[in-house]
Amino acid sequence: MSLLLTLWLAVSVVPKNVILVKGATPSASDASTPLPEQGKVAGARYRNAYFGLSVPIPAGWSEQPAGPPPSDGGSYVLAQFAAERANVLLSAQDLFFSARPLGGAKDLVSSIRKGLEPPYKVEREPEEVTIAGRTFVRLAYGAPAAGLHWRVLATDARCHALTFTFTGADPATLDAAEQAMSRMSLAAAGPACVAGYADVVEKTDPLFTTRRFNTIPVRIIVDRNGHVKHAHLLSAFPDQSEAILTALRSWRLQPYRVGGRAVEVETGLVFGRVAQSVATCATSDSRCSPSR
Repeated sequence: MSLLLTLWLAVSVVPKNVILVKGATPSASDASTPLPEQGKVAGARYRNAYFGLSVPIPAGWSEQPAGPPPSDGGSYVLAQFAAERANVLLSAQDLFFSARPLGGAKDLVSSIRKGLEPPYKVEREPEEVTIAGRTFVRLAYGAPAAGLHWRVLATDARCHALTFTFTGADPATLDAAEQAMSRMSLAAAGPACVAGYADVVEKTDPLFTTRRFNTIPVRIIVDRNGHVKHAHLLSAFPDQSEAILTALRSWRLQPYRVGGRAVEVETGLVFGRVAQSVATCATSDSRCSPSR
């Protein structure tokens, strides 16, 4: 396989250091609450209700087949678009479940920078830029022998690192794709996002009938009364999903309060085989704070 093809495939498959469990799929307690993986293209824009994201698709770019399901480490391939000799990958890393602790988009881009070795060459070191009124961390690098260039732009959104990765041989095409991001919108959607909030008053442990050893990451939304309003299982076998959802219906937590007022809160839980390290929520995300 040529070096050019090898490097091209590297941006079109599962992100690095991601584990997919065969047979495990995402599921949720209801069909009305938006999920990260449910973004879609409509009216020449990619829209994702979970993140409150709307991004224009440049003329000549086409949507590619859907990526893999979420990994047990909270990694998503949200969408992928292609033009002649160019590619855009939109991905997200859930900071609650990352196998390697990350404080946010800045840490994610820094880890990509540290991992660059020949034949890659850094073209611009990580820097903060403002796009559509939001702070992104930008990294540019290339592979001179293959004639390819990468631009990585990441921002914090709802305790995820939301990342746009542009790849191609023509810098002008990549410039145009980056410029189109100035017409994007990214709203502060959703409830307060809080890492490690587990002030449980009453709970029932899920009863698993089959012994497995996979990690099961679950995001939950707790209502103002302390009940689990919504649960999103990122990666679980169907019988595990049923057992966890049945258990969570009986849970009651202390209401999360801001300024003495109870508010909805979103947090993460891990069932099954607990990962060795649990990521902390992005401190740069104004909607993400320590549990209280």
